[in-house]
Amino acid sequence: MDTKRYVFEALTRHNYFPNQKLSIKEIPPCFGTTTFTPEVAQILAQTKKEAGRGRLGYDHVEYAATRHNNVPRKLGLVHPRAYADLVTIMHSHWDHLAWVCENDRSMIKPELHQDGRMLVMNYEDPNKKIVRELNDSFASSFRVTTDISGCFPGIYSHAIEWALDGIDSSKERLRDRGPQHWSGELDRAQRQCKRNETQGIPIGPATSSIVVEVILGKVDQELAQAGFNFRRHIDDYVCYCSTLEQTDAFLQTLGKLLRNYKLNLNLHKTSVVDLPAALQADWVAELNGALPSRFITQAHNARTLLGSEVIQYLNFAIRLNKQTPDGSVLKYAIGSIINFIDSTGVYEVFDYILNLSWHFPLLLPYLEILIEKDYFDTSSYGGQLNTIALLNAKSFRSDGISWPLYYLKKHNLPIDHQVIDAVLASEDCLGLLSLYQFEQAQEMVVNFASGKASLDVYSKDQYWLLLYQLYLDQKIANPYMDDCFPVLQQHAVNFMTVPNQPSTPAELYCDYLDNPFRAEDEPILPYLDWLKSPKKQRKTST
Repeated sequence: MDTKRYVFEALTRHNYFPNQKLSIKEIPPCFGTTTFTPEVAQILAQTKKEAGRGRLGYDHVEYAATRHNNVPRKLGLVHPRAYADLVTIMHSHWDHLAWVCENDRSMIKPELHQDGRMLVMNYEDPNKKIVRELNDSFASSFRVTTDISGCFPGIYSHAIEWALDGIDSSKERLRDRGPQHWSGELDRAQRQCKRNETQGIPIGPATSSIVVEVILGKVDQELAQAGFNFRRHIDDYVCYCSTLEQTDAFLQTLGKLLRNYKLNLNLHKTSVVDLPAALQADWVAELNGALPSRFITQAHNARTLLGSEVIQYLNFAIRLNKQTPDGSVLKYAIGSIINFIDSTGVYEVFDYILNLSWHFPLLLPYLEILIEKDYFDTSSYGGQLNTIALLNAKSFRSDGISWPLYYLKKHNLPIDHQVIDAVLASEDCLGLLSLYQFEQAQEMVVNFASGKASLDVYSKDQYWLLLYQLYLDQKIANPYMDDCFPVLQQHAVNFMTVPNQPSTPAELYCDYLDNPFRAEDEPILPYLDWLKSPKKQRKTST
C-alpha cells in the first residue's frame, strides 16, 4: 500500500472515531468505522448537502470521557457528511501535509502503524526516554515545562491557512481577494465539522490531531531556528536551558509564536526546575519502585504476578492517588500490571478494579483485558455493572454508561429497569445506542430517536450516530433532507461492529487495492467499476 492510500484508510477506517490509545479503547469496541472506507467517503463527499449547510455546518456527537479527576473530557464523533469532505481534502493534499510525520521535535506525531492507525498515543520505551532526556539535558542548568491552554478547544480554524500558506500571505490574499490557497478548503471543511465555528476543533479524530501538528509544527520550526533545545508531546513543551535568561527567552518566544496563531500558554502549568532533577515525576518513580518483580532467575525469566502482589500494589497506588490529585496514578498502576496477572489471581484483581471503576469510570476499559480470558465467568457481575451504569447515567458520563452496558450485552447479563430509565433520561447518544442493543429497551430508544428526528438540524446532528443505526435497521425514516444516510446504507456502512460479519464490498475493495501479490501491470479498477466486475463477484462469494 502506498503511503497516501494508507493515510486515507487510517483517517476513515481506523482513526475516525476516538481510537488513539495504545492498549485500551476510548469507546467500547462495539463501535467502529472499518466499513467507512475511503471510497465511501469520496462518494459521500460528492453528494449534495442539505440547504443551508454551507452556512450552518454540522454538529457532532459528544462522548464525555472522564479523566483521572472525574472531570469529563468531551470527545467528538464528527458527522459523516462533514468528515467525508475533510478527509477527502486531506488525502488530496497529503503531499503538502506529510511533513508533520517528520517533525523530530514532536514526540507523538502521525506515523504509519501496523494496525492501520496513524495516531497512537505511543509514548517512548522508558529506557529510550531516559537516554534521550539525559542527552537532551546534558550541559543544561534548567528544565522548563509548559503547555498550551485548552489546545484543541482553542484552535482557530483560520490558523490552518496561516500555518500552511504563511500568515502574511494569507492575510494579503484575504485583503486583495486573490486566488485562494488550497488550505482555505481545509479551513472551511474543518469549520463544517463544528457548526461552521472558527474556534475549536473536535477531540478524537486523527484529522484534528493532524491540524494541531500542522500549526504547532510551524511553531516548532521557528523555535528550532531560534536555537532552543526542546521537545513537544502534543501540546506539552519541555526545554533545556543553560541560563535563567534563556528560560525567560524560551517562554517569551513560545508565547509570542503561539499568539500568532491565537493560542496561549498555560501559566498555571509552567515551571522552571534547577538541574539535575529527577527524570520522572515523584509518583511515577514511587509506583515503579513498588511494582512487583517479574524476574526470578539469573536468566531473568519473567513470571506472572500473583493476585496478592497485585492487590498490595493497588493498595499502595490508592494511597498515592490521594496524595497526587494531578496524576493519573491508578490508570498508570493498572496499565503496568494488567497484562501480567497469574490466572489464579484474575478474579480478585477484577473485583478490585471493578470496585475502583465505580469511583473512577476511566478504569472501565481495563476490565476488558481480564474479562476476555477464556476461563472468565461473568455471570456474577451483572449487579455491579448495573450499579455503575446507573450512577454514571445520573452523572452524565458517557464512558461510565456505555462500557457497563457493553459488558452486560456481550455477556448476556440482564439489565435493570432502573438503568434503562436512567440512560433514557441522560439522553447520552452512545449510551442510548448501547441501550438499544437490549430488546426490552428498543421501543423506548426508537421513540426517543423519533422525537429528535423532527427537530432542528443541530439537534439531529448531536444524535446522528443513533439516528443512522436506527435508520439502517429500518426503525425510522431518513431524518435528513439529503442522501447521506442512503449512501452509507447503500454501501453497507455499519458503525456497530458485528462479530463474524462478512466483509462489505467496500472493505473487500480495500483488500483488492492492498493486495501485495497483485501483478504490477494489472490495471486497477475504480471502485464502482470493480463492484460490477466478475472479479469482485468471485471475491465476495469466497
